Amino acid sequence: MKYIVSLVIVAVIAYSCSPAQKFNRDKTAFEASAVTKSFKSVADMNDSYFEIRENNFFEFYRQLFDSLKNTSYPGRYELQGDTLHLKFYDKKGAALLGSKAIIREVKNEIIFFK
Repeated sequence: MKYIVSLVIVAVIAYSCSPAQKFNRDKTAFEASAVTKSFKSVADMNDSYFEIRENNFFEFYRQLFDSLKNTSYPGRYELQGDTLHLKFYDKKGAALLGSKAIIREVKNEIIFFK
């Protein structure tokens, strides 16, 4: 019986520290925030999108053949000067893109870096 209780406690702690749980706190505000700027990168099979939203939210996601999103990495950003400091809910997003970005308005492009 103690083993089961310990296992349940560990599972609850692991879930509460997960990226999904962190995003669930802000999910309503995220979904209510309109997209203010969008960028698209086209590849052979997987197109990538980066959307900047109101209330300092952003989302990086991929779509396979214009279908449903097959990966999504939402987060929050802070604008310092001309640099967006990205804080992903899931650290895999930062591993893919980096933690900073600069938008070049003239060319309508975004550059990501660590």
